[in-house]
Amino acid sequence: MEILHRDLRASDGDREQAVALLKAHYAEGRLGWDELAWRSDAAYRAVGLSELQRLTADLPRAVRRRRPPYIALGVLALLLAAWLVIVPPEVTVALVLIFSVLALLAAVLLAPIWIPALLVFIAWRVIKTR
Repeated sequence: MEILHRDLRASDGDREQAVALLKAHYAEGRLGWDELAWRSDAAYRAVGLSELQRLTADLPRAVRRRRPPYIALGVLALLLAAWLVIVPPEVTVALVLIFSVLALLAAVLLAPIWIPALLVFIAWRVIKTR
């Protein structure tokens, strides 16, 4: 008598690994919140490994991990230190004051544009997450 090919049972670790992969793809923007929720729920209820494989079959296996920009932060800190050593403090204070006044002036003058744009963006994000 021929033995039927059966699906291997999934362990709790297999389920957690599948959910971690789904969360990583959600963070990358490949899955929406609702799709992450139902796929994670199905992964926790999965009995066999083939069920977990079907839940992640349309997603790439490797997820690109973003690394913190340590080099960029180091270069920025080095440039700031060089600025503070080379440029006199009076020039630095004057430039900070000038840019602060210009930023405040721009925020006030452009308020009829950026406030409605901000409200539309917030409404779009609220609608998108539902």
